[in-house]
Amino acid sequence: MLTALAVLGVSGCGGLPGDGPVLEGRRLDEAIGDPVRVLPQKPFDGASQEQIVLGFIRSNEDVDESRETGKSYLAPQSPDLWRWTSEDVIVYDTADDLTVKQLGPEQVEVSTNAVARVSADGRYEELPPGTRATVTFGLTKVAGEWRIELPRTGFGLWLDSAAFDRLYEARRIYYVTPSGRRLVPDIRWFPSGSRMVTTLARSQLAPVPDYLAGAVRSGVPTATKLSVNAVPVNNGRAQVNLTETALKADPIERASMWAQLTATLGQVASVQAVGLAVQGVELELPGIGAWVSTPDELDYGRVPVPSFDTALIRNGVTFARIDPLAIPDNSVARKPADTGRKPGDPSTLSQEWTRLAMSVDGKEIAAVGPDQSHLSRWRDGRSTVLAPFAGELTTPVYDAAGYLWVGGLAKNGTGGLWATHADPTATGERPRRVSAPWLDGRRVTAIAISPDDARLLVISTNAKGGDARLDVSGIVRAPSGQPTGLAAPWRQAEALTSMRDVVWLDGDSYAVLGRIGPDDPVRPWTGTVGGGLDGIRRHGQAEPQDTRLAAVPGAVSITTVGGARGIMIVTDTGQVLARAGRTWPVVSNGTDILVPGR
Repeated sequence: MLTALAVLGVSGCGGLPGDGPVLEGRRLDEAIGDPVRVLPQKPFDGASQEQIVLGFIRSNEDVDESRETGKSYLAPQSPDLWRWTSEDVIVYDTADDLTVKQLGPEQVEVSTNAVARVSADGRYEELPPGTRATVTFGLTKVAGEWRIELPRTGFGLWLDSAAFDRLYEARRIYYVTPSGRRLVPDIRWFPSGSRMVTTLARSQLAPVPDYLAGAVRSGVPTATKLSVNAVPVNNGRAQVNLTETALKADPIERASMWAQLTATLGQVASVQAVGLAVQGVELELPGIGAWVSTPDELDYGRVPVPSFDTALIRNGVTFARIDPLAIPDNSVARKPADTGRKPGDPSTLSQEWTRLAMSVDGKEIAAVGPDQSHLSRWRDGRSTVLAPFAGELTTPVYDAAGYLWVGGLAKNGTGGLWATHADPTATGERPRRVSAPWLDGRRVTAIAISPDDARLLVISTNAKGGDARLDVSGIVRAPSGQPTGLAAPWRQAEALTSMRDVVWLDGDSYAVLGRIGPDDPVRPWTGTVGGGLDGIRRHGQAEPQDTRLAAVPGAVSITTVGGARGIMIVTDTGQVLARAGRTWPVVSNGTDILVPGR
């Protein structure tokens, strides 16, 4: 049970090759070599109730699939109640943080500071600071020795953060955009080991998760399962044997299914190609054959995230381009970027128009009027002011599909999102509200759209400005591309109690301005959708302060010219800061940073 406390809180080489193919290197999150294996101790004769309980919890990190060591701590009726593959995994701070409280002669309560919870399907949920994990164990004598009676509701796994990092890996399950061949990732956490390929295949065959429902599709026909209990890998080839329902897939769906499985299983180093079969009979794709090595062979892939060598800065009523990597006092020699004006760059703009955004093609600017109820667009030196449709408008944002988004309050006081086509021939189109019932009663304060146009990050508060939360939700679109709704929200960055702005760094990660406690300074936090915030999850450290970005008091907006290294921040004193390692030097003065599509 979880209860939240009311607190604040290669052998030698002969040099580099001069030619040959360009190959993808190791991923940053790829394990190298065999993981360290911990061998838990079995109970010893005469062990106390507390020693038995703590010994069992620590045995949870045993990688032996039989779990015989852990079972040796249990009473005869309890092994079937230990559901380590079907119940949640609780990630807690450190092994020293376990507290055992006597509730009676044969009953104890175990509690700890919980960092995260991982569902049976690999969904990682970061828990707010102060969350306690609590479980009650019964104890009984078996052959004169204390043994544990597990709760009748069952028990999963408790792992300290160091053990979790050692035993679990982040992996991506891939889906496809409805109208294209873009692969959209969904990050999950699974136990390391020889069954990873089978685990990934099973996860890929499952339905699209709720937060992406309607925003992506899967080429896998409903109810398709593995026809055997494993996915064998022989000489780098993984053969995925499916049930007959897989034959319902039309040629497009079959290509999608193959691309998804190839992208997903290809994360495991031993898999070099993927083949599909139905009840043992190999499938083939015309012109491709029976084996696919990469999704690219099927013209599927992830959307590349562009980076930029300049940013457009607004200071007062004027604009200028700067080179954000031209850090003062930086001793690194580099060729300076061309900071000359580019097509579409405005020269001046009245200060009554604020909260600026730039289109993906860099040729249009959008801004919010002084009463926060007017939205204007500038293209080719001409401006269009849209008729009022909502109040308290947020900073707008453009997507790659050609739509301009903005958050605000409807006339009836309910929070929401609106989108309008950004094509210059559609300037008279009135913004349409995007259906998102879960935003009723809340105020949208910032939004960001993923590079693949399939997901939206939303910061919102309650009507009084409290209960700040960051959610990710899939974008549901009409066949024309018009955004029509948002899928169910999936909360991120739960440790933060206050947030100001957010930006995608790539297709998996984001940066958000916020703080944990009311007295903490505002700082930029980097995080991964489905993976938590960097510097919050312990990663085996007592205090992970050294993994956090430095605080930036007065920070009001955040963007990037390229990934985590290209983060830029504007402060409430009109300073523009750029990241230089762990410091934030001032690179310009201004109130807005404009980067295409961000």
